[in-house]
Amino acid sequence: MADVRPFHGLRYDAGKAGDLADLIAPPFDVITLERQAALYRRSPHNIVRLELGEQRDTDTPQDNRYTRAAACLQEWLESGVLLRDETVCFYVYDQEYAHEGRRYRRRALLGRVRLEEWEAGIVRPHEHTLAQPKKDRLELLRHTRANVSAVFSLYRDPRGQLASIIDRARQDPPLLHAEDDGQRHTLYALSDAAAIESVTGQLSAATIYIADGHHRYETALAYRDEQRAKASAWSGHEPESFVLMALTAAEDPGLLLLPAHRLVRPPTIPEDLLSRLARSFRIEDIAPDRDRAAALAELLARMERTLPAAAFGALGLVENRLQLLTLSDTRAVHALMPARCSAASRSLDVSVLHHAVLGAALGIDPQGPEHEAAVAYTEDAADALRQVETGGYPMAFLLNPTPVEQVLAVADASERMPQKSTFFYPKLPAGLVMCPLD
Repeated sequence: MADVRPFHGLRYDAGKAGDLADLIAPPFDVITLERQAALYRRSPHNIVRLELGEQRDTDTPQDNRYTRAAACLQEWLESGVLLRDETVCFYVYDQEYAHEGRRYRRRALLGRVRLEEWEAGIVRPHEHTLAQPKKDRLELLRHTRANVSAVFSLYRDPRGQLASIIDRARQDPPLLHAEDDGQRHTLYALSDAAAIESVTGQLSAATIYIADGHHRYETALAYRDEQRAKASAWSGHEPESFVLMALTAAEDPGLLLLPAHRLVRPPTIPEDLLSRLARSFRIEDIAPDRDRAAALAELLARMERTLPAAAFGALGLVENRLQLLTLSDTRAVHALMPARCSAASRSLDVSVLHHAVLGAALGIDPQGPEHEAAVAYTEDAADALRQVETGGYPMAFLLNPTPVEQVLAVADASERMPQKSTFFYPKLPAGLVMCPLD
């Protein structure tokens, strides 16, 4: 059973902290150095100082981004910039945004969720994680003892029962409202006792799927284990046994997945690369006589029309050409995958790409250390084209978005997708509400 609970949230006092639009920030893993500097300039109280504080040449074990984050949190608490809500509640967050000319609204319920081992199957991952981000998040959690940003997760609500409960209970005026970078952020408190009981009851029977925040979840598990090992007694109700989550229904019409295109710099480029690819794919030139933007749009449209068959856009295989690779020998490609792979994993475009293109054709082991050095990611196809044309990367491969149901099916099969297989858009901002462990 999933154990999802309300909590006393830690939030900005707008009267002292200022406009929320100046205080929130993206999650740590998408903050570039340039964006970090801009967020520092935006407000002295921007959450980036906790979520991803700056590193300095003068850092020491006694004075570093983690110690400064802890000191900053304490200062904001003492000055009243941050206040803890007196009433225990769930928080309902509406994130409105635009993408390619269309408006969306994605709703999330924020609460504390009991940490579960993966083997229990109550909380399920879908992607592999990396060691360095987990080390970073663990140090931050040790020093601040607070969930600064939420793990973004999904649950199934096919009949809309939980959505109806939330809609009926969300009667009070919003706690906060802000507009930032074309997005509208609205946060409500759900404090009615009957509604809270209904929400916890509905979610107790749910399977929770991590959409974004695998590193934060695994970090919270590690921290719980550290604290439990040091304790003389452990009831399981300690705050370290829970993690802050934002829960969205998989059926939410505002849930949008973008592809994570691959920018590739292989150690060597085989002379017979096209011949290798032609063994498993049909290769077509796309609109060679049209301008680059029009050709790219045509390529993406052709990729979409191939669904559900696997197909990729290829940039840089032949100089100044955009090409479409369409899977033609499914059996041969599946034979390249581990025998234990489920049908859900074998059907993923990203699995086909990693094993048949990056692995078999380019010699980049999907699980090897060279993969991290050879492959980078972007959700913007135009950016991928620019990177190839300007020499940033010799080639790139464009993917269709992975459907949500495929993500859940892989998690249900107790398997994981390759790193950066999904890009849930937009990212959930940090700074809306925090969950302190003290």
